[in-house]
Amino acid sequence: MNYVRGFAPWLCYAALSPLDWRLGMCAAALVAVLSLVARLRAGGVDLLGAATCAFFVAMAAISLAAPDSGLNTWTCSLANAVLAVTALASLVVRRPFTLSIARSQVPQEFWNAPRFIRVNMVLTGAWTTAFAAAAAACALVVRYDHAAALPLITVQVLAFVIPFAFSGWYASRAQAKAAAAAAEHTTA
Repeated sequence: MNYVRGFAPWLCYAALSPLDWRLGMCAAALVAVLSLVARLRAGGVDLLGAATCAFFVAMAAISLAAPDSGLNTWTCSLANAVLAVTALASLVVRRPFTLSIARSQVPQEFWNAPRFIRVNMVLTGAWTTAFAAAAAACALVVRYDHAAALPLITVQVLAFVIPFAFSGWYASRAQAKAAAAAAEHTTA
């Protein structure tokens, strides 16, 4: 559920943009700003939240100022590219964006454990790969048929479903390994 909350502005955009890209951008910007304010009040903002807010506020302004902009056509690719670059940046600075989500599900004593960080590096790597692949796929679809809604929707769904499913599987696997190692350690 925390993944969904973290991606709420993106999901809001995806749901409303088929009706009107301005509506999708403005609604997503509002959700992103509200989310950012809530995170600030809770004690901190993560890279994904800040990048999401910046992206949607800028894109909402562009969509209102130039509603006939050709940028609308490339938004799918651009959004995935922003997510890929943000996720990659979080890996480069060794603060994978999945940490903020994982920390809400794991006791604080594990937050700085090398295994916990490594698991989140892998998870963020999977999301980075999915976002980069989706950005490229969307660009190809738009390049060859900018009106092809079904392929774009399919790419977007796969860009979230695959890493989401992998994250659940991999996190469960990592938790099981950690539990087995802890049990082995206490019996030794």
